[in-house]
Amino acid sequence: MGTLAVRYAVAMGARVAVVGRSRRGEDQAKTLGAELFVATDESDPAEALKAWDGGADLVLNAAPSTAAAGATLGGLAPDGTLLLLGYGSEPLTLPTPPMVLNRLHVAASPSGSPHDLRDTLAFSLAHGILPEVTPITLDQAPAVLDAMAEGSAHGRSVITFA
Repeated sequence: MGTLAVRYAVAMGARVAVVGRSRRGEDQAKTLGAELFVATDESDPAEALKAWDGGADLVLNAAPSTAAAGATLGGLAPDGTLLLLGYGSEPLTLPTPPMVLNRLHVAASPSGSPHDLRDTLAFSLAHGILPEVTPITLDQAPAVLDAMAEGSAHGRSVITFA
């Protein structure tokens, strides 16, 4: 989801920063058009976003972590929005004073409606955006599932049947 989000944002003309746990995805993010990559194992994401042109107008959290989303709140510019597409099971706890003083917004978005899906497909077609997938066989699925559980999987794998 994060890769497609970067591609859609770049296609819309946005300046994009990507926040990841480590520098592992930096090259890919920059190839996709991200101007800034922040590795949270090296620096505070809120501070890095704030230093980048005064903060982000929108932080789209695609990571399956509520804590990762909360860690970026301080990196929003005034009137900025934190949008959760990914989240964990833990509650989202945010400090009230900076939210009020900076007029920050927090929202969550479930999977899109059929109308949203049609619009997304039309936008993707108009901008030549296709998801990157790796075809695998059914026999390869257990290894891919293990890699996902370990956090070492890259991209999306799709089981194909001949």
